[in-house]
Amino acid sequence: MATLLIKNIGCLQTPTGSYSHKGSKQGQNVKLIDAAIAVDVEINIGATELAQERTVTVESSNTTQGSAVITGTTETSITSDNASISVTAIPAEGYSFKNWTNKETNEQVSTSNPYYYRGENDITLVANFQDKYVQLTNIPTIFINTENGVGVTSKDDYVNAYVTVRGAENPEDNITEVLTEIKGRGNSTWGMAKKPYRLKFDKKIKFLGNKAKEKNWVLLANYADKTLLRNALAFETARNIFEFGFTPSVTFVDVVLNGVNLGNYTLTDQVEVKTHRVPVLEQETTVSATDPEITGGYLIEVDGFADSEISWFQTSRDMKVTIKYPKDDEINAAQTNYITNYTQSMEDALFSSNFADPELGWRKYIDEASLVDWYIACELFGNSDSWWSTYMYKDRDEIFKLGPLWDFDIAFNNDNRLGDATTKYMRTYAHDPKTWIARWWQDPTFVSAVKARWGELRARGLKSFMNNYIVEAAELLDESQKNNFEVWDILWVRVYREIAARGSYQAEVNFLKQYVADRINFLDNEWGLPAGIEASECDNNNIVIAPNPVTNGNDINIFVPSTMEGNINVMVASVDGKVVYSANEYTNMDNTLKISNRGWAKGMYIVVVKDNSGNTQRGTIIVK
Repeated sequence: MATLLIKNIGCLQTPTGSYSHKGSKQGQNVKLIDAAIAVDVEINIGATELAQERTVTVESSNTTQGSAVITGTTETSITSDNASISVTAIPAEGYSFKNWTNKETNEQVSTSNPYYYRGENDITLVANFQDKYVQLTNIPTIFINTENGVGVTSKDDYVNAYVTVRGAENPEDNITEVLTEIKGRGNSTWGMAKKPYRLKFDKKIKFLGNKAKEKNWVLLANYADKTLLRNALAFETARNIFEFGFTPSVTFVDVVLNGVNLGNYTLTDQVEVKTHRVPVLEQETTVSATDPEITGGYLIEVDGFADSEISWFQTSRDMKVTIKYPKDDEINAAQTNYITNYTQSMEDALFSSNFADPELGWRKYIDEASLVDWYIACELFGNSDSWWSTYMYKDRDEIFKLGPLWDFDIAFNNDNRLGDATTKYMRTYAHDPKTWIARWWQDPTFVSAVKARWGELRARGLKSFMNNYIVEAAELLDESQKNNFEVWDILWVRVYREIAARGSYQAEVNFLKQYVADRINFLDNEWGLPAGIEASECDNNNIVIAPNPVTNGNDINIFVPSTMEGNINVMVASVDGKVVYSANEYTNMDNTLKISNRGWAKGMYIVVVKDNSGNTQRGTIIVK
């Protein structure tokens, strides 16, 4: 409202007229009266009419992101100085209001919504919007909002939620408010401050572009692993170097739950019988003891926590086993009896007098190749829970295979109950039950197979792969780990089984790198890899070996670089450490050495050539 300020103008002054506010809703006449006292008087005279109306219009900067309206009135103009126009921005789903700008000047006018405009000029106000889900770091961010913001407090009961992804490598993987359910997961990890979760989408989804298209996905918190890398390193090494039927995927993400930043997580597959997951046939619920389908598929876990599950059994040697598939609410008595009896038969064969017999012993029930890979992985990764949690699966009319690998947050020398485990065998020092592995190691053929397979894996570049992965993944996570440890200030704090808290992310990564290098050297020495052979470099060699594979008894040509001259030493060793050829040779005109493989057994061999100047090259050859 406008006011008129009346000042003292002297005594005994005669009134001379009146003041009116033209255009006000209630014009008031003000009469000047005699005054004997000096006084200032403020009198409300109403709004002042503007000389020219001011017109306001509104529009949205992007109609797919939201709209803009004039609210509270049908007027679009301002006629008096106490009037305003109320404008409101209405964001579309997935967006939030950002600000109002002047269309003509593009300058910001206000960040209020609604906004009351009282300006002096005609104006078009533009409502600007922004994605309400903003990626936190350089890796994808997963936003999870539960219905009504309820907490996720149970491992058993799901709560409804919506999932949004921002920052996916492929834009089509950026989803917005997709219906899901969420609950807690894990055993000891569920008791930690930073919780792991399981998501169950309403429909099957290739979450963040992963291979499997399924409803169930897992978010690993890695709270006890300050590198945030141990699970990922194990999974990626298994996928790229070993040969398992299924290894869980790895996608690093940041997670925001109900608006709260939870830091870095690893998104991975749920271990379950599905396409692109555990590779066995799904069973029909109608199978009986006489149906062929009764033989598979199954997924079981030798599990220290099995007695807390619904479907589980115990062998005669006290091995607790959870039946993971068929599921608790689908499995019938015939299926339970079959897989229980089959597992017991395997154990009986393992502890029989002829247990090492290839036809009558344990190999009748378990695929040796998968067991060898699984055992080496457990030793290489130093997994103290190797025998406490072991997955096995059985397809229809097939025998058990080991896998998939799982649960490595306290592996890689991260369990203080073992002390420094760099040179400790998990078959001796890992947590019980070690009943089966102790017996397997009494089979000389199994031991030989482990040593031979170790050489093969080293020849595939195992050492360089693991080192490079640690370096590259740590670089990728630089922003995310900083964000994570701002949320969880634990770099100087032991929160679970860590041997030590090293005070910085880089120190944790360096410790992991050193462990891997030292552990590989230890296994090289223990399992007889020939001295001087760094098989991890074989995939970068500059020699060509032909023919390869070669039939026993034939000549082998080794083409060496032109930089190698004169007397060249050639050594060939089997992957279990037996040297089968060692001699000094001279190259011919085309830099070729020729040797014979007479008497070599079938298998993989490592070839090392070294000239007088110390230039060394390596390669591998298969004898068939």
